[in-house]
Amino acid sequence: MSKHSIQVTSIYCNATSESGITSGDEVYLVCQADGGLPIRVPGGVNASENMKKGDTWKPDNLVLNFEYEVLVTLWDHDLNYDPNLATYLQSNDFQPGIGSGSKRLSNLNGADYTISYTYID
Repeated sequence: MSKHSIQVTSIYCNATSESGITSGDEVYLVCQADGGLPIRVPGGVNASENMKKGDTWKPDNLVLNFEYEVLVTLWDHDLNYDPNLATYLQSNDFQPGIGSGSKRLSNLNGADYTISYTYID
């Protein structure tokens, strides 16, 4: 039984992983609560959100329930025909009692995203 919840309210693109190479990142999330089955947002093998610098993605009602922790990982899905070639962007591990706020996530490839969230319980 889940004791805690967060809602991912938005993801803001400060910079893409392919700045100047392509038109942006094709971002999707993989969320995994307490080591359980991962869920993909948006759902579907080829679904993603095209993000360019300055874009904000507001996932529809993305509430994640957990007891110990929930891992949210951002991926860049460049090639629609092969999900195995997705590029890892960054991740954050949400834990009980973190409060609401935002977390800036960046990597050595230039990807720089800010994830905003509301701690519900």
